[in-house]
Amino acid sequence: MCIVETKLREEIHVNFKEEGHSTWMRDKKDERGGGVLIMVHDNICVEDV
Repeated sequence: MCIVETKLREEIHVNFKEEGHSTWMRDKKDERGGGVLIMVHDNICVEDV
């Protein structure tokens, strides 16, 4: 699942590991644009590049 325009800041931590998901985030850095949150179920093989 990908969520765009999250508008989260780096002090907000999102973790769904206990629910069986790995998460990657790019937080909002300034007042323009939003961030992105990617969640992948642990039974899907992914690699952080």
